[in-house]
Amino acid sequence: MTWRRLVLLILACCVALPVGAVPIIYTATLFDGIPVIGTISQPNGQPSNPVGAVYYAFYATAGASVTVTGARLSGPYDMSFWVLPGLYADTDVFGGNLGGSGAFGFGDDQLPPNIPGPYGDPQVSFVAPYPGFYTVAVTNFASNGTPPYQFRLTATGIALAEIPEPGAFTLVGLGLLALAARRR
Repeated sequence: MTWRRLVLLILACCVALPVGAVPIIYTATLFDGIPVIGTISQPNGQPSNPVGAVYYAFYATAGASVTVTGARLSGPYDMSFWVLPGLYADTDVFGGNLGGSGAFGFGDDQLPPNIPGPYGDPQVSFVAPYPGFYTVAVTNFASNGTPPYQFRLTATGIALAEIPEPGAFTLVGLGLLALAARRR
């Protein structure tokens, strides 16, 4: 094989490799009425971009009246967020747009600002259609400064539930494999 063919083969392999999805790491589980403080470093002007968003999970029962409220703790931050059904492993499911994923609502400037600055604070209220986990993806709408920014997030009307650790799923899977191997 000539050097030219080798270089072309390597380039073809690099171009053909799929771009990997960005894993979603949940920052915290929200509990009823208990605020959490977060920090976002997502670039300005990214309200629908799942990459760089900060993710939180909560559990709601069917028919629950849920309200998620955000509060900017950095004056130039224009906080926004999406409330989405379910939990997610990576950003591929959104196809680059959080709004195209069956969101229950988008929060941006529904409330007056809690601190001086050019922007209001976000809030989304909805009735949970089914029992299960939901995701809040905090984003950066059109901030007037340079990240990182701090914020506070509070959810009310939600239920208590534990999110299983990924390691627990692995252990259960290994146990099932061991049982299957033992039966053979």
